[in-house]
Order: sequence, then structure tokens, then C-alpha cells
Amino acid sequence: MVRIPLFPAAGRPGKPGPAAAGSMLLAVLAAGIVSDGATAQVVQGRLVDPRERVGIGGAMVSIVLDDDRRLAGALTRGSGLFEITAPSAGRYRLKAERIGYAATWSEHFEIAAGDTLTVNLAARIEAISLDAIEVEGDGRCRVRPEEGLAVTRVWDEARKALDAALWTQERGLYQYEMMGVSRELDEDGRRVISEDRTFQRGYSRSPYVSRAAELLIEEGFARLSTRGSTYWAPDAAVLLSDPFLDTHCFRLRSDAREAPGLIGLAFEPVPGRRLPEIEGTLWLDPADSQLKWLDFRYVNLGLPEAVSSAAAGGKVEFRAMPNGTWIVDSWRIRMPRVEAFVNPLNGTRGMHLVGVAEQGGDVLRAHGNEEAVFTGDPGRQIPGVVFDSLQQGLAGARVFLEGTNVVAFAGQDGRFEISGLRPGTYAVNFSHPYLERYGFRPRPFDIDVPEEARTPAQVNFAAPTVWRIVDRLCREEERAEEAADPAPGRTADRPGILTGEVLDDRGNPQRGVAVRILSRDYAIWRGVPAVQELQTGLLVTTNDQGVYRACGVPVDTDLAVAVLKPGWDLESGRTEDDLVSDRAIWRNGIARVPSARPLAVLDFRVEPDPGSR
Repeated sequence: MVRIPLFPAAGRPGKPGPAAAGSMLLAVLAAGIVSDGATAQVVQGRLVDPRERVGIGGAMVSIVLDDDRRLAGALTRGSGLFEITAPSAGRYRLKAERIGYAATWSEHFEIAAGDTLTVNLAARIEAISLDAIEVEGDGRCRVRPEEGLAVTRVWDEARKALDAALWTQERGLYQYEMMGVSRELDEDGRRVISEDRTFQRGYSRSPYVSRAAELLIEEGFARLSTRGSTYWAPDAAVLLSDPFLDTHCFRLRSDAREAPGLIGLAFEPVPGRRLPEIEGTLWLDPADSQLKWLDFRYVNLGLPEAVSSAAAGGKVEFRAMPNGTWIVDSWRIRMPRVEAFVNPLNGTRGMHLVGVAEQGGDVLRAHGNEEAVFTGDPGRQIPGVVFDSLQQGLAGARVFLEGTNVVAFAGQDGRFEISGLRPGTYAVNFSHPYLERYGFRPRPFDIDVPEEARTPAQVNFAAPTVWRIVDRLCREEERAEEAADPAPGRTADRPGILTGEVLDDRGNPQRGVAVRILSRDYAIWRGVPAVQELQTGLLVTTNDQGVYRACGVPVDTDLAVAVLKPGWDLESGRTEDDLVSDRAIWRNGIARVPSARPLAVLDFRVEPDPGSR
């Protein structure tokens, strides 16, 4: 092998730089070394830091023509090595780009069909700073802005990250564990009505791929229909494509509230575009020129103003990997949920907003050849403690987000943490077997999970006593009865509550069996000299846990309580005389509810089903 030293070139084509800025060694392997039948022509080499003499990883090295058109490229490995297959024999240059630094160019070289060429590059050590860019300067929106403008400098840095993300995506370098999230939000797009999570632990070429750019530009970024609508978000391939760049203009912007400290490259469709489109902003950190995320919204949807308030759009987050590759690690799309209606006054048709649908996903882990090389953001957390009625931790309590499949269980000290949450307002609730046996559901707490990475206030649940549980249930029952029969002066004059459970001899709950409570009352009737003895009663049914509850029973008196045989109830066609007879009894007992604390518990153990004779 013969190595031929050449003069370095550090600037763009036609703009040679100083010798120290970009030295290069070029070597040609004789064609005879290449195996018979080989037709590919390969350019290989190493990109090094000329000061430290170490390889530079994560830089994009491309084969380009004189007009800077890129034909092929590859990211350098951690050692700085690269290998690129040229599309054909010809005369080319190499261009090495890394985020935050000026590009390095090689001299022109010729490569013949089937040859392998070695080109070693010394990178330019010229940092590119976005800190000094004045966003409030020229605010015009430009299509393919020319050299020298601030907007071009910002686009160049964003493009480097997008190039690396596309290269990573096309080669399927990683295997992903992903979580898909589907949510329904209220009309304001904040309160979580429902949320479903799906997990994919298999391998995936890319966690996030959009529709082809040509189709999006030709047909639009959304397809609206009364039977269901489809929305597409852009990926790196779309943002870098000629169709997109020819139909969108760019300008700089800032947003101290949503993106403090970042510089934004905003884009929007050129005037005259009438198809469903997107406008948005690529956000970069001016300190290191790293691309952080893209946010966008849909325009030209032709929806009523009331529906457009849902702000259909989305967010795509980018992540630089340690080896210089880039991935999309989180994304989401928000879409309005609408219902059609007919105006009863004039018969006109319309639609109104009923909520917001959100679809998205997160990369939980990315695996290289042997191990995980990236662990995703665990999301936001809701921590808390569940206490019992004695202010001790309630171990085993099930804490959940209403409308979702997200669950956490309290430890021995009652502490829990729900993680992996996206921003929104969640209704947080808890349950425990001792609450479930009464069919009791506590009132939830509304917790707002913020967009920024901070933990909301701790949630503390206090499990009520049995007395408070049944008292609340009885009050709710009383209110329901009053709503059904709103007669004035209708009040519960018997404050006692009797509850208990019915189990068989193996401890299995007996659901749906009737429990009869009888008491004796006395009355004096006008014109009747004697006191009359009356028998009054209630008939209640056990729930799925075998628990019964009788509200408004007499206090400070003996109550004759009986579990009736299966099938002995009013719905079975039995008469009231049948139900108060001894023939109906499966198991019975006596209970007394004290007026000082009007609650009594009477449990029953019954023998196997005696039949309905």
C-alpha cells in the first residue's frame, strides 16, 4: 500500500483553510487486492482531533459532490473510524460534520469501481456558538435561507442531529423496549379521563417512523372524516426531505415560558398551501447546539373554531446516545375528539368538541449488541402514603389512577409511588380488601402532574373506620331515596346501622342471599285502651363479598336477624308471610345497636345450601 500525503483543506469547496485546520492522508489500495467480482467502491478512514490525536466519534462523514450534494454517509465510531460505500466510481470529496463545530472538508479524490480508498481527516477545532444569536432580529420566514444568516446557522446544527437520527433509524442499530400510551382527555386537554398502556419488549427497527414525505406534502398531514380521522407527525426523514424544505419557511423564535434558555427554529407552510399542514419549532440548546425537541401543531384543518381550541399537535423528543447516534425517545400526537349534531331549531349540522385524544410512546430501554445502552426517562411520579384508621401504614393498599390501568401497591409502611406519568390531571384513588367488603369507594384526589420535571405534592390517604364507611353508605342511600321520593319532611328516624358478612363453613362469601331484620314496635290507637304490639322489618341482600348492610334500624332494642335460604326473597314470588315465617330461616341471631354509637356487626357462618324447601 502506498500512502500519498496531500495538502489539507478546512473550508468549504473553493475555500481552503490553514494547514493545521484539517490535515488529510489519502491512500489507494491497488485494484488487484479487491476480490474478484467485487463492484462496490469503499471510502474508509478515521476522523481525529489534531490536538489530542484521538479519534472523534459521533460525527457524520459524507461523500459529497462539488455542489455539496450528499450521496452517502456514516457516523464515526467511538474510535473515529468510518466506512462509506460510494454509489459509483467518480470524483468526490469528504465532509465531516459534528454538532457544535465547523465542518471539515477533504481534498477531491478519484475512486475507481471496486477500489477501497483510505482518507484520514483531522477535524477542525472551531466551535460554533448559538449563544450570541439575536432572535429578535430579522423575523422574516425564509425558504432554504442562504449562507451567512443566523437562521441558517441554527438550521445547520439542527440538521446535523436530524441526519444522525435518520442514519441511526435506517440502520436499525438498536433494539427497543417501548411503552405505547393512549389517553383520552377532557375538552381542556388536561384532565385524564382514561389511559391505556401497552408494552413491546421485542425488537424494533425504529421506535418512531412517519409517513413518506412525498405523500405528506401531496396529501397533507391529516386525513379528516366523520368516521374517524388520521394524523401524521414528522420524523427526521420528513424534516430533511426536499419536498418539506421546498414547502416550508424558517425563522428564529424564543419562548421564555415553554422553552426557557433555548433557541427555536420555527417553520410554517409557505403561503398558498391549503392542505392539512403543520407548523412548529425545533428547539436547541445554544450552549452545546444540541437538538432537544420538536413541537408542532396542525393547521388548515377546516374545523370550527370551537373544535380548533383543542390545539391539535404534538411533540417529538430527540436523544443523543453516548456513541454519537441519535434516536427519538418520546413522542405524542394530540387530536380533537368531536361529535356531530343537528340543530333542532333550523336543522343545520355541526360538530362540537367532546375531548382530546392523545397517542404516543416512550422508549424505556435501547439495547446494543450485548447490553442496554440507554434507559429512558421514567416519567413523572406521584408518591404518597395510605394510613389506616389508627394512622399506621396500610400495607397492601391498591393505589390506582381512575380510568387507567396504572396501579401501585403500598408497602409495609403504607408508602407507594406511581411512576411513568405524562403531564395531566389525574384522579388518584385507593382500595383495600377491608373497604371492598362493604362495597365502599373513597373519594379520589385530583393531582396535577406538571410538564416540567418536578414531583407533585405527596398524596396521603386515610382509610376510614367501619363506622364511617357504613354511615356514609347509608347517607348516600338515604339521599337516593329522597331523590326518588322528595316528599317534604321525609327523614330517617331510625339512625342505627347493622352490618356483617355471610360466609359458608369454608369461608366463601354467600353473595345475593337475603338477610331479614325484625323488631318489635308498640303503638296506642285512639279508642283502643290497650297497647298494641307491632312487628316491623327490613330485607337486605348481600353483595359480592357476602356483606349485608341495613340502614335506619332501631337502636337500643333487640333485633331478630336471620339469613334466609337461597331463593327466599321478594323477587322469587314469596309472600311477606312466607318471608317472616321460620321456614325461611337458614341461620339466625340477635343483635342490638347502641344509641351512643349506632353501629352493630353480626356475622354468620352457614352450612351448605339447605335448598329452598
